[in-house]
Amino acid sequence: MPSSLNDFRRSKLFRAAVVVPIAIALIFSLFNLTAPNDPEKISSNFKLGIVNLDASVELPLISTQAIKTISRSLPFRVALFRTSDAAKEALTEGRVSSVIIFPEDFSELALGEESITVKMISSDHLTVAETQISKQLPSMFQMGLSTFISNLRLAKIKNKPPSSKMPIMIDSENLYQAQSLASIPSPFVMNFVTWLTAMVGSVLLFLATNQITLLNRAYVRTVIPIMTMGASSLVLAVVVTTSTQQWGLFFMLWLVPWLVSVCLSWLFLGIFTIIGLYAMLVILPAVFYQSVLSGTMIPLTAAPEWLELVGTWIPFDSIGKAYRAIIFESAGSLPYFWLSGAAFIGLLLNWGSDIFRGRMKRRW
Repeated sequence: MPSSLNDFRRSKLFRAAVVVPIAIALIFSLFNLTAPNDPEKISSNFKLGIVNLDASVELPLISTQAIKTISRSLPFRVALFRTSDAAKEALTEGRVSSVIIFPEDFSELALGEESITVKMISSDHLTVAETQISKQLPSMFQMGLSTFISNLRLAKIKNKPPSSKMPIMIDSENLYQAQSLASIPSPFVMNFVTWLTAMVGSVLLFLATNQITLLNRAYVRTVIPIMTMGASSLVLAVVVTTSTQQWGLFFMLWLVPWLVSVCLSWLFLGIFTIIGLYAMLVILPAVFYQSVLSGTMIPLTAAPEWLELVGTWIPFDSIGKAYRAIIFESAGSLPYFWLSGAAFIGLLLNWGSDIFRGRMKRRW
């Protein structure tokens, strides 16, 4: 229906409906994938404040040996403080990210049989990365220091000097290695861009076609998403492959988001056709909760209970898993049943509504 497309081109929102989804795909993916977080760099810039109040008569102080062990085994930077107040002040000012305090009788208790209480101080007012790491430190230090003290006490019983060797050595293997630093956040970026472009493109297309005659409107709302989502997915694929240097995956990175975004666009447009922009009350949260529901940032089981329940009813995380499967060449496929169902419902609402309204107009 060429006349339908001509009517659409005369709309004031024509350019916005075509260009904005492409711009979103370019801007969001470009800014997120050209400056990805480096976990190793974050850890190496985490600064641990250590306060050694140990005043035992044992020489060398066992606390000093423990501090040296910590400094060698962890990727963090270390800052030593004479008093707890000085360490707390440094934590308040953000000069350190967490503080560990060895008690005055640490060395004496280490050679005895009683348990030792080592205090750790953290704060949630620092960066998200520092806060997340500091939350994990208590269990890490409890395990590491417990192993250190257990070896020391065992050596004392055997009347032998403690061994500096770790009793357990880890043989680490990475099953699916990221090709580049940008590969890690790529599934999240792809998933969020897919949902965001589908939502924004649908809103603009819905508004741009409101004044078109009914059947022509249904035709435009069916055809245009294929074009605009194809273009935005192409831009997304170019940015992802350029950032990750995984050019062999280009066509999959283009075609899969294209399919998903078209199905979502048809569903959104169908809902808009029935209830108008009130549909944003449901669609907008669904889009912005994808950081949790998609399973690309955190496992779905780690989400709040009500979101986990939503994700159990509707397998949002299957799309995120499919994107991860493309980037890392692991197992995972799209939820074709759900996507085809969403597309069918959207097209049914879109065409069915306009056909019904057209017949009602002719009858009256």
